[in-house]
Amino acid sequence: MDSFEALRKKHLADVRGFTAEAIERLSWSRDRVLEEQTLRLRKIVAAAQQKSPFHARRLGHLEASTLEVSDLAKIPPMTKADVMTHWDDVVTDRRLKQDEVNAHLKRLLSGEETNAYYLDEYYAAATGGSSGKRGLFLWDWETFVVTTNITTRMEAQQDLAHPPVGPKRTAVVCAGSYVHASRLLFPSMVDPERDVLVLPANTAMRTMVERLNAFQPDRLIGYSSIVEELCAEALDGRLQINLQRISTNSEPLPQQARDMALQAWGINIHNQWGSVEIGVAGTEGNSYSGMTIAEDFLIFEPVDEHDQPVSDAAQADRLLVTKLYGQVMPMIRYELTDTVVLDGGPNPDAPGYRRITEVKGRADNWFVYRGDTKIHPMIFRSILGQEPHISEYQVQQTPAGARVLAMTHGDIPDDALKRALIRSLAEGGLTNADVSIEVVPDLPRHPETNKLRRFVPLS
Repeated sequence: MDSFEALRKKHLADVRGFTAEAIERLSWSRDRVLEEQTLRLRKIVAAAQQKSPFHARRLGHLEASTLEVSDLAKIPPMTKADVMTHWDDVVTDRRLKQDEVNAHLKRLLSGEETNAYYLDEYYAAATGGSSGKRGLFLWDWETFVVTTNITTRMEAQQDLAHPPVGPKRTAVVCAGSYVHASRLLFPSMVDPERDVLVLPANTAMRTMVERLNAFQPDRLIGYSSIVEELCAEALDGRLQINLQRISTNSEPLPQQARDMALQAWGINIHNQWGSVEIGVAGTEGNSYSGMTIAEDFLIFEPVDEHDQPVSDAAQADRLLVTKLYGQVMPMIRYELTDTVVLDGGPNPDAPGYRRITEVKGRADNWFVYRGDTKIHPMIFRSILGQEPHISEYQVQQTPAGARVLAMTHGDIPDDALKRALIRSLAEGGLTNADVSIEVVPDLPRHPETNKLRRFVPLS
């Protein structure tokens, strides 16, 4: 078995070997993009039919060799619940078992295991998403190669046109553990000469500022809410760095954050959108006119609440996404519940691609405690989202800590979870936190929309 460092080195070499092609694809015409979708759709459906018992039952009525994108409407949507209920049958590698992959993540989280690659070729990540319902997803080797290039190709394209001057240093605020996909993905640089500083999202803001001042990055990548806080630190004079590029991810980006970045450094923010299930799917270019979606690797169907298609300019209730690369866990018409607006008009950043001009996913709220101590929800998500027996949860802020409501399907190590949360909260600046975990049959939802608010700050 290769070490994690050796495998990651090989993986990054493959990422960099694909970058030139990934950039070239941005110049494709709309017809060329649609042609690629058809070719890849036929291959991915054929592989799913042959290797996944779940998809063999679901897609057996289709002739993969003559499939058209319009034929997707004949396939019922696929949900996170489908994946979790039929996990062992969804995957295409018969060696893979949900319980064993969960055990791998548990060992990673505890430090018992250090190789984030499962069977030396797969990356597993658990996520609660915006709803709080746990999902377990796999990336194969190709998935990481492609999604890393989707994430970075517009930045790399700009570097080719205007090579950066001076030290090349990128600071990345992400999860602290490889059990969360942000830790694997966002510190991955296609430029091997670029130095990287990884700052776990639960780092206290004062410490984060000190480390950034010492590192002096020219680029910053991070969760939108944390980047906004860092903009405020710069405007207040505590953060003293000279940024040339900022990229945000994982949360909705408010206009206020863009305004603050312009005021602090004279630059706008490049926003990104995606999910663990499909990787990064949309990236903002230099026109700042919306996030170009990677339609050379993904098919997006904006639909209403009845799964009927909506026009590009209309607001979709959800997206049905078909992933055209990476075969280990086929995602064919997979339901994403983010509310988005797609624009099919002229795209100055990539002429053959549509853009997402608005994402109305729920922004996670910071918890603000005594002494203006601010705690990011990643502290809770990175611990609770990795417990395989927690199916859904809600975190309610209390004056001195948090009350966790959890729906479970088996016994959970609540004492160990509480200790982990208290320790992580202390690292984030809230010492002696009072944390409780309660197992409940149901979680409180909005009376009209039935949506779950996952993190509830004090009013």
